Amino acid sequence: MDRRLYRELWRLRFEKMLKLEEESVKDYQTLIEECRRKHKDHSIIPHFEKLIADEKKHVALVKELLQILNRQSD
Repeated sequence: MDRRLYRELWRLRFEKMLKLEEESVKDYQTLIEECRRKHKDHSIIPHFEKLIADEKKHVALVKELLQILNRQSD
């Protein structure tokens, strides 16, 4: 396969990963807000906060991968 096509394939994969990771952050934040409305100090909240922190790290990594990919020549 042509190098250009591999780059496009990886770009599509990384963009999909980025979208999923960013959506996960929003979903966990929504869950935290819901928990805080119903139970102010629910024991699950710190777990959601940890998941959000992990997902934000994943977002940063995927963005870095996209930057590396964009620097590659065809």
